[in-house]
Amino acid sequence: MASPRRTTGLLLAASLLCASPAVPAAAAATFTVLQLNLCNSGVAGCYQNGLAVDEAVTVIGRRLPDVVSVNEVCLSDLPRLTAAVGATAEYGFAHVGNRSTGGDYQCTAGRGAYGSGVIVKEGIRTTDHGTYTAQDGGNEIRAWACALGEVRGFTACTTHLSTTGTTALAQCRELLPAIALAHDPTGSPTTRHVVAGDLNLRYSPGSATNAQNCVPSGWFRKGDGDVQHVTARTLTFVSTQTYPMYRTDHPAFVVNYAF
Repeated sequence: MASPRRTTGLLLAASLLCASPAVPAAAAATFTVLQLNLCNSGVAGCYQNGLAVDEAVTVIGRRLPDVVSVNEVCLSDLPRLTAAVGATAEYGFAHVGNRSTGGDYQCTAGRGAYGSGVIVKEGIRTTDHGTYTAQDGGNEIRAWACALGEVRGFTACTTHLSTTGTTALAQCRELLPAIALAHDPTGSPTTRHVVAGDLNLRYSPGSATNAQNCVPSGWFRKGDGDVQHVTARTLTFVSTQTYPMYRTDHPAFVVNYAF
């Protein structure tokens, strides 16, 4: 004979199932990456006395990104940009080397080292930076920075590549996938990665320097129609937006994912 206690429990469970509405599946978390090039060294003709930083703060406040990749920025600009991202945000920085001096490339007016930053809203567990083996003959030694997110464990990288197309492609292939994957301590094939930056490469099918030529198997790329790109893996693409910037020569480029 069946236990009355068990039978009662089954009947109660059945009645609850019939009476309760279906619970919808939890929605995927949004994950937004903002790519910027601020032309803020003070040397290039597109420099506008640091006003691109003000403009970037406004864009960050409107788009609320989880990750910001920012190129052609001064180290002294990053605390303000990071504060705009959020109270828990932290940054990593890639110093551009100066071939002539053997030290770091410097912004004008004592504004500190020049390079690229990666800002992560949730904070950073570990960060690293370095320079590429492939370099052109110019004065800037191009570099990369990667950061491992503190909470969700994703890796985000930033870079600004050579203006010589063949060198830029070689640098891109150094970064993707080997350098980016080295910042996943789990070695898991499902860990999320985003690599953003001004690659100085365009999407140009048939060209030897097509930006798509440095996208590894299992990764996908989204571009702003020019030289800024975000390449990712194990994230679900949702949409892109491009916003004009008036204090620099590059638009703000946003890529939205489901995490």
